[in-house]
Order: sequence, then C-alpha cells, then structure tokens
Amino acid sequence: MRKYKLGDLIEVTRGASLSGDFYATSGKYIRLTCGHFDYRNNCFKQNTSKDNLFYTGEFKEELLLEKGDLITPLTEQAIGLLGSTAWIPESGKYIQSQDIAKITCKEELLDKRFAYYLISSDMVKRQLSAAAQQTKIRHTSPDKIKDCTVWLPPLPEQKKIGQLLSDIDRKIALNRSINHNLVENARHRFLPVHSSGEGEVRRAA
Repeated sequence: MRKYKLGDLIEVTRGASLSGDFYATSGKYIRLTCGHFDYRNNCFKQNTSKDNLFYTGEFKEELLLEKGDLITPLTEQAIGLLGSTAWIPESGKYIQSQDIAKITCKEELLDKRFAYYLISSDMVKRQLSAAAQQTKIRHTSPDKIKDCTVWLPPLPEQKKIGQLLSDIDRKIALNRSINHNLVENARHRFLPVHSSGEGEVRRAA
C-alpha cells in the first residue's frame, strides 16, 4: 500500500451556478442537485423532491455530463452526504450545477471503479467531515477533496477490487429491484376490506 493525497490521483471540477430564471418543470436538460445522490446505498437516483429540475437556459458545453462520469456532492444537505459518489446514468441529459463536483482519475495511478469506492470510503468521509465549513449547511470544496490522504494498492489490484465491488453492487441493485417489484405486485393483488373494524384482506378479482 502506498500513501497519496487525492490531489495526486484525481482532478476535481466544480459545476456552475445556474440561473433560477430558467428552472422549468419540463425540458431536455436536467440540472444535477444533491438530491440525485442515494447516499445510503451510494448510487445515483432520480430526484423526486423537486418539480423544477429542468433547465432551459444556456450553459457551457462541458457542464453536460456523459454516461459513466463520476460525481460527488459539495454540499451536505443531509448528514452523511459528503463523500458520496454516483455514476451519471445517461449522456447528454444532466447539467453539472455548482453543488456537484466531477471526478476525473489519473488512470495511470487510480482505477476509476476503485475511485468510486475509495472516495465514498469511511477513510475519506471522515476527513471531509472534519474539514467541512461549519455553517447551517456544511460545504466542502474541490481543494478539500484533493487534500484527503488515502492509501492505495498497486493498479492491477485496484482493478480487481473495483470490478469485484462493482459486480456485488449490481447484484444488490438487482435484488433490490426484484424485491420492489414483488412488493408492488403484492399490493396490486391484495386489497384491504373495510368492514366492521376487522382488518381483513381479500384477494383482488
């Protein structure tokens, strides 16, 4: 294992401030927010907390992210959010806002899949939490992310570990999807009967 600063291994770029005048309830492009991070499962999620996520104004081309881009939040809108990571699921759809950082790996030193788990590890999260600005909503910055200390195995081992963890995550996501579908099917098959206070259940016809 070898000791590094993250700044030796990655580039961290902040998104841009997007004018609220161009927030919309429909459109072609979606502005990324911290609500797109499922920080409990450390993955990307569709943000359903807002209805004005679309953006209709002009923006720099480099802010439009590609499928497989690695992102992390710069604002802690929920405890535990700093250090979360996610993959962009689709090209040409999501705009990087100022609360979101894009991570670009120096691939001769750091495997991209391994980076996904490294940045979201307790080792890095503890450092980001300790260095976060103590305001009502805590913030980090590209420089603070790059200042974190990490230990790395050689690149071939990183690739093996990153691939293994990625395969496990895919299986977990598949099981989660299957369980969700089973629950939804059960809800549609069985309906509550509202009778004399009895909590009976009947099968839907």
